[in-house]
Amino acid sequence: MSRLFNLFVLGLTTVGILCSSVSLRAEEKAKSYYLIGNSLTWDTAPALLDGDVQWHVDCGKSLPYIHEHPEQPCVKTSTLWPAALKEKQYDLISVQPHYGSTLAEDVDTISQWIEMQPKATFIIHTGWARSATREDEYQNQEISGKLQHSPAYIKALLAALQKKYPERKFKQTHAIDLLEQVDVDIKSGKAPFDQITDIYRDAIHMKLDSGRYLMHNAMRHAMEQPRSEKGYEKLDPKTKQYLNQVLDTLN
Repeated sequence: MSRLFNLFVLGLTTVGILCSSVSLRAEEKAKSYYLIGNSLTWDTAPALLDGDVQWHVDCGKSLPYIHEHPEQPCVKTSTLWPAALKEKQYDLISVQPHYGSTLAEDVDTISQWIEMQPKATFIIHTGWARSATREDEYQNQEISGKLQHSPAYIKALLAALQKKYPERKFKQTHAIDLLEQVDVDIKSGKAPFDQITDIYRDAIHMKLDSGRYLMHNAMRHAMEQPRSEKGYEKLDPKTKQYLNQVLDTLN
């Protein structure tokens, strides 16, 4: 009798755990996500994210430009931000600073979107530099001029936003830090690449397999979604294993 009772309790516990797991997955899928940026946001493969996802992507443009000129983004599947942010409240919103803006301009632009979305967690997608200037930009400590893809700039941006909105939650994708880790590993012979340009497909964009896999999962991590191989099933297993190790540095 005692054994049957124990089995019954174990069964109820197992069912409870399974129901809880299903409930958590359903809760994650019910969340809504919105991304604003240019082709470096598109390189995170927004369409492969889980849940309810929309985006406004305009190629080569900074956030102030996108804010002032939202009418015709280059990615035609975009849901234009003026309508999107007015008509719907999102759970997580990614914004991507880019060349051409200053720190003050980025703070001002992002602030206007924050005030339209009073409950959203905001993610700063760091983007990344052109391969030719990546290392110099990464080490650059200057934040008073135009944007550089550097930890110093992102740190200053996040600090300014947090000071202005102390109750809000801010995150970042750390994309620039992941590329720096890859470069360090290349130089020490630990990466399956000969040079950093091997993960780029041109002067600035990521390769459709390796680079995008890295950036897609960096965005997933920032958006609190589990790592995914969907869309990247043909990526070389050894390269994928290495990139997963790089992504593990985000934990």
